[in-house]
Amino acid sequence: MENQSTLEECKGKHIEGSILLSPEDKERLYQPWKFSVIIKVFKRKMPHHMLRSKLIEIWKPSEQLILIDLGWDFFIVKFNLEESMVNALHLGPWFISGHFLSIRKWEPKFVPQEATLISTAIWIRLPQLPTEFYDKVILEKVRRKLGRKLGKLLKIDQCTSSTLRGRYARICIQVPLESPVETSVIIGDHKQSVIYEGEGRLCTSCGRIGHTSMRCTYNQRQEAAANDSKPHHQTDSIPEESQ
Repeated sequence: MENQSTLEECKGKHIEGSILLSPEDKERLYQPWKFSVIIKVFKRKMPHHMLRSKLIEIWKPSEQLILIDLGWDFFIVKFNLEESMVNALHLGPWFISGHFLSIRKWEPKFVPQEATLISTAIWIRLPQLPTEFYDKVILEKVRRKLGRKLGKLLKIDQCTSSTLRGRYARICIQVPLESPVETSVIIGDHKQSVIYEGEGRLCTSCGRIGHTSMRCTYNQRQEAAANDSKPHHQTDSIPEESQ
């Protein structure tokens, strides 16, 4: 235990007996992984063989897809072609069985247990959107104007762009996981409601994506902090004098 504690304290520092890596060593070690990506399916555990099959189905790679389990639901997809990496990173967003597939470029010294997801992509609907707003330019202006509320615009549904779907417009946005999201936006003088697709996506208690109100911990922490900040008064009971 003492040795483990010492190693944790010295993590990342030069200690006696440590193995130093030269620039040549790093080049040799990093070279095989330079076109690789690190992935994680948001809020979904998936077996290796099933995930690999789903990736081949949606990416249709022109090379063999090598999938390596890193633990903590993170995987490395090892590509040998730069084109394969670029397609995976930039042709998304990708969804596996309705769940967002988080993708980042491979990075040295990646530790799954220490990695966090700060955002996710999700499809939203704008029900009964007036037909004049079924326009890519207008929706992009909405994103620029209200980007902080809606999130980064990633993709517009093809039916939305061609106004073939009359009941609602459908767009894909990137939203933060630690910040409340909006359930309505204002376009001109029109108040438009926003629906987030997928069960268990939006917490009606705190307004965040990724859990339901039954499993919300944000309000519990706020209530606990509020109770701790209240002064605690202790009242001593004084017995009445006997007559």
